[in-house]
Amino acid sequence: MGKASLNQMKKLSNGTQKQQNKEMQLSKIILEAYIEMDEACLNQMKKLSNGSHNQQTKELQLSKISWELCIKKDKVYLNQIKKLLNGSENQQIKDMQLANII
Repeated sequence: MGKASLNQMKKLSNGTQKQQNKEMQLSKIILEAYIEMDEACLNQMKKLSNGSHNQQTKELQLSKISWELCIKKDKVYLNQIKKLLNGSENQQIKDMQLANII
């Protein structure tokens, strides 16, 4: 009876150990699946973040180009005003010289 009981306990212990191994393997599979999903999610977030960064860079470049165009137009406008003012001043000087002659 003792030997049979011992064998029965070994079988039960072995069955319990196999069950624990199955549970550990299942837990490991589930954990690996979650890790893969997390990695995929992180990669997607990195891509979105990189895309946002690239979009912001493009927008900044467009803003910079717009500002450069405005500055160039302002410089042209200022040069034209200077020329007009210089021409008006020269005309006034000529008018004054003519008035002095007469």
